[in-house]
Amino acid sequence: MWNKFVAFSDNNEQVIAKLSPDITVDNSFDTRGLSDALTALGAGDLYVLEDEVTRFINLAKDMKSEAYVGITIAEVRDAKVEVVLSDHDMLASMIVTGAYKGKPLKGPEIVQALAQAHITKGINKLALKKVLVMSHQLKAGATFTQPVAKGKNPIQGSDAKFVALVKDPTKQVLAPKAEDEGGKVDMLNLGETITVAENDPLMKRVPATKGKPGMTVQGKPIPPKPGNDAVLKPGKGTKVSPNDPNLLVAEVSGMPILKERTVDVEDALCLPTIGVSTGHVKFKGNVVVFGNIESDMVVRTTGSLTVGGFIESADVQAQGDIEVAKGIIGHNVSEDDKKSCVVKSGGSIKANYAQFSELQAANDIHLAVHCMNNEIRCGHNLVVCDANERQGTLSGGSAKVGDKVSCVNLGVEGDTATHVHAFARFQMFKDRQAKLKEQYTQAQEATMGLIRKELEFKKIPKAERTQEQADKLEADKSEANEYLEKVKHARDTHEQELEVALADTNIEVKNKVYSHVTVQFGEEKVTTKRIHGPSIFSFNQFEIKFSSMLESEDVGQEL
Repeated sequence: MWNKFVAFSDNNEQVIAKLSPDITVDNSFDTRGLSDALTALGAGDLYVLEDEVTRFINLAKDMKSEAYVGITIAEVRDAKVEVVLSDHDMLASMIVTGAYKGKPLKGPEIVQALAQAHITKGINKLALKKVLVMSHQLKAGATFTQPVAKGKNPIQGSDAKFVALVKDPTKQVLAPKAEDEGGKVDMLNLGETITVAENDPLMKRVPATKGKPGMTVQGKPIPPKPGNDAVLKPGKGTKVSPNDPNLLVAEVSGMPILKERTVDVEDALCLPTIGVSTGHVKFKGNVVVFGNIESDMVVRTTGSLTVGGFIESADVQAQGDIEVAKGIIGHNVSEDDKKSCVVKSGGSIKANYAQFSELQAANDIHLAVHCMNNEIRCGHNLVVCDANERQGTLSGGSAKVGDKVSCVNLGVEGDTATHVHAFARFQMFKDRQAKLKEQYTQAQEATMGLIRKELEFKKIPKAERTQEQADKLEADKSEANEYLEKVKHARDTHEQELEVALADTNIEVKNKVYSHVTVQFGEEKVTTKRIHGPSIFSFNQFEIKFSSMLESEDVGQEL
């Protein structure tokens, strides 16, 4: 029926729907047949005005006069372009809609669209040409999206850097040099000992940069984040150069000790070995041993200790870090398992392996290959693992570790017992928690006492009260409330710290857990009865949880 109603306008740019006097429509009249009628008319590519079509249908059913006058239901439309912004105004895209038998886009229209969207920066001329071409090729009503402008991200500032201008003597001991063309290595041939003289440059500071601002496609600047700056700190025996505030120089001659933002120059004792020829060594400063520390030797140093070979059945203590290129070797000297080799550090201990020794460190202990039948004490982490996580066995003896334990294998085949006590600081946390709870209870009681005192004070007739008494009572209340909040904050903060510590401090075994391994957290203990694969032992304050990295399980005591 629609073919009887539709016809082109006089300018052939619109389709008019018009009801004839000799034709009537019933209530079933709708849009069916409209598309075919427009196609037959040659107006299939025109833009259909849906709302006007609906209006014509309703008017025709009601035989309104407007339906006999005629209503435009389709029209010719030129291609149009719209600019949209995204990525926080860092990207501008053009959405092109194909023409409905109208004209494709022209250059000035594209330029005008950019101007209306205030796009001024990062415009890609080739992309604009593509938009122009696609407006000729698109079918009626089809859309095409093309990014046409891209903003410039800011260049963030870089943090201050501290560049060492001298080599690290502690690393020299761990890297012997080839002796001849055959590549043979002399463990005592470490090259010339690294020392510095007065006014030698030690470290330079590269200042932080402010960065460069970016720009949105609309030309709005984006400020960069400046880098974190830090000053060059004079260390022991060093100073900032009077000629260059970014240069650290030596004040005295000695051995440089590299740190994060400074360098210390200290007296350092460099020995080929420590043995019968040297006797016991007690030194205020750092000690560097190119070879071994031999049996029955006593070493005491207030600085760090670096050993290029072994420590064997010696008594070694250093207030700083202890680093051993090879191993720490001892043996049992009595029935109570007293060890012949004792190594204690006020910092960390790092070695390739350790066996039948007593090791104690305020910070971490890191052994690359194995830890066998040792008595271990450390304030933070125990790691028995190489860089590739392929070897690292913690077996026999006992280890009491302040924080977490990480190893490749835990225990050993056979009946050798292994005892690992992780998060040994738990009791310290619990004692502190109990103390803070008691302080909070006392603070609450003190506050309630003042409230009761205030109520009693208010019962006194006003004539008998003094302003001085009222002011003192108010001051006492304020002080008590302030103390209560302070104790509450300390209690809550400590509880959060404990929760974080419990989540972080576990025993992680990357390959195998063998039988006869006793795991302890606080007063809780579990002992393995069979071999397990990669596993994690954790603690929730009440019980030890065991989980396999391969499959989820919670087996409690049945290990």
